[in-house]
Amino acid sequence: MLALLAGLALPLGAAADPTPRDLQVLARALGFLERPPAGTAEVGVVYPQQSAAAREEATRIAASFGEGIRAGNLVVRPRLVTVEGVASAPVAALLLTEAAVPHAAAIAGAVAGRSVLTIASDRSLIDSGSVVMVVRGEPRVEILVNRTAAQAAGINFAAAFRMMIQER
Repeated sequence: MLALLAGLALPLGAAADPTPRDLQVLARALGFLERPPAGTAEVGVVYPQQSAAAREEATRIAASFGEGIRAGNLVVRPRLVTVEGVASAPVAALLLTEAAVPHAAAIAGAVAGRSVLTIASDRSLIDSGSVVMVVRGEPRVEILVNRTAAQAAGINFAAAFRMMIQER
């Protein structure tokens, strides 16, 4: 089962666009939620509205999804979401771009209790409780989850998934 999660390789502590493999792990992780989405689920690629460079980064990441990432019966598609629009975005997860990282705490507050999985590549955001999950796929899969952030978000993971993660 851990091999199935070898897709969301967001490098811990490093800024880089997620690879297709990273995005596959994201899709698989959504399937391990206690109440997983079915059919098609959207992942918000979050960026600050006022930055053209940030929008380019988000657009580039969204393009990495292609026509959608399939994980079992789930198809995950991207949706560009501004930091300012996260509270009303109908998404299953939010993938923070590097430019959105300084807004991580505000983003978490905006979606608290909505069962929206927040994901970033910056490991310090797990330590601060600003996101629910950070994942690295290389050289081996490492999934970090902040238990307090997950509870605040209304996220519960299936028991099988909890055995594969490191909770903080």
